Amino acid sequence: MTHALMFLALTAAPAAPADPPAPIATRVADFTRLDAATGKLWNLADNTRDAKATVVLFFHTGCPVATAYVPKLLDMHKRYAKEGVAFVAVNSLDSDTAADVAAQVKEYKFPFPVLKDQGTSLADKFGVERVPTAFVLDAGRTVRYAGRIDDQFAPGVHKPAAATRELGRAIDAVVEGREVKVTHAPVAGCKLTREKAKAAATPTVNYHAHVSRIVQAKCQECHRPGESGPFALMNYRQTKAWADMIRDVVSDDVMPPWHADAPRGHFTNDRRLTADEKKTLLAWVDQGCPEGELKDAPEPRKYTDGWRLPRTPDAVIKMREPIDVPAQTLIKGMPYSYVEAGEPFAEDRWVTGVEVRPEYRAVVHHIIVFVIPPGKKFFDLDLQNFGQYILGGYVPGDAPIVAPPNSAKKIAKGSQLLFEMHYTPNGRPGRDQSMVGLLYAKEPPKIEIESKAIMNNKFSIPAGDGNHEVKSYHRCEKETTIYALTPHMHVRGKAFKFELVNKDGSREVLLNVPKYDFNWQASYTLAKPRVVPAGSTIECTAWFDNSDKNPVNPDPTRRVRWGNQTWEEMMIGFVEYSESK
Repeated sequence: MTHALMFLALTAAPAAPADPPAPIATRVADFTRLDAATGKLWNLADNTRDAKATVVLFFHTGCPVATAYVPKLLDMHKRYAKEGVAFVAVNSLDSDTAADVAAQVKEYKFPFPVLKDQGTSLADKFGVERVPTAFVLDAGRTVRYAGRIDDQFAPGVHKPAAATRELGRAIDAVVEGREVKVTHAPVAGCKLTREKAKAAATPTVNYHAHVSRIVQAKCQECHRPGESGPFALMNYRQTKAWADMIRDVVSDDVMPPWHADAPRGHFTNDRRLTADEKKTLLAWVDQGCPEGELKDAPEPRKYTDGWRLPRTPDAVIKMREPIDVPAQTLIKGMPYSYVEAGEPFAEDRWVTGVEVRPEYRAVVHHIIVFVIPPGKKFFDLDLQNFGQYILGGYVPGDAPIVAPPNSAKKIAKGSQLLFEMHYTPNGRPGRDQSMVGLLYAKEPPKIEIESKAIMNNKFSIPAGDGNHEVKSYHRCEKETTIYALTPHMHVRGKAFKFELVNKDGSREVLLNVPKYDFNWQASYTLAKPRVVPAGSTIECTAWFDNSDKNPVNPDPTRRVRWGNQTWEEMMIGFVEYSESK
């Protein structure tokens, strides 16, 4: 029987009577599932008969939280297998086939079996709601621990190191014959979608007629192959497989990511769902994810392979040397990399479009491309005013920079591009050689676009302070037109506000981000550029949470000052602007 036919036969077989979930101190009934890598059936009792303990991991690599734990799980297996501990993983994601799982096993080099569940039947027996969830069974297959691996990773959380060790301590206790002191720890991972019962009433929404259009408009820019989303949402099957997770993030306004509180239409790149779009998505999930008729589907959205600029770039400039990104780091995090790109410019250039593209997109947190003036090095520059050297950048989900009509940024003859790279290892090693695509104006424009970093690097955030305020200022000596605003802080960043202070002392909010998120370094482009009178001041206010209430705080016990690394802090308000002549 071939691998594929075996899987079909297995899933088509009559379902066994459902066992109750596996709470602490209950014995797990024997089960058999397909080992995706070997194509053979794997049985719990036969394969763990002599094990001192068995770790059952509910896991799939479409979840970024699960992916981040891969190196740690491989290390744990290497250590504990010598002590008689068996490991087995289970994939219960509906959109993953056995062939998909087999490919993942090969890519990640899993040394233990990875089973393909029958729908979510095994996850149902164990009572799994999110992945990754770990269970520790003793030699008699009694559940001694159920819950998270530790506290290092969660949605939006990527700590340099774990402060807890629940799974490891549970394994230690079972192997040594001791009581497991912490038997359960809540899991903060990706919601596992289960098959929905059909709604009693006739569904009011379906995928092809309603949901697909919203997913195309608001999700697929990132959630498609080769882009920053950790899984694709390109068809009904893929979207249905993530329905419960979609419900979570849509209900909580986590996705699509947007953090400014301005009215719709104020910024051109506003990603938020409308009230009707949100209502439609939630109704679709609640009504059982009906598919509808394919004839009602819109034409698939067409994406440009490689570039999203309005036309083919006039120049594509790559980093001179690739960077090898490890699966994980043993220090607090991976230090920033500074890499020159291309050769010095042979003539003045006026740039009207900039798109920065990472090669190994999944591990790139952000990129800043600097223009280093002739004869200078990066650390020779006036870093108090380093915004003037920024050409463009990349953050997941952001669009290319396209200058307004009759405007451009100048790159002087002899200048050199330098890439500042911030990588976040995600469990999968790889090589990155990022690049930037540029559009050039044929002649000097009427308006020269410039960048400004309104920064304060003299702050000191006390340990435990949950609402520390820091300000920075820029006085506009000439009439200034503002095009875009970008707040920048690190993981203790809590909120950020740009305000215009007029000469008479009156104030106007230019941008307010009440819930800043370091994972989304968004730039906010004004639909109507704001003309600021000479003598006005742009005031930036940042608030930081250095308390233990901040779930991504690396260490609430230490005072924090300015620094490039994630565990340090920054306070910058970037402004894209032009000045009157």
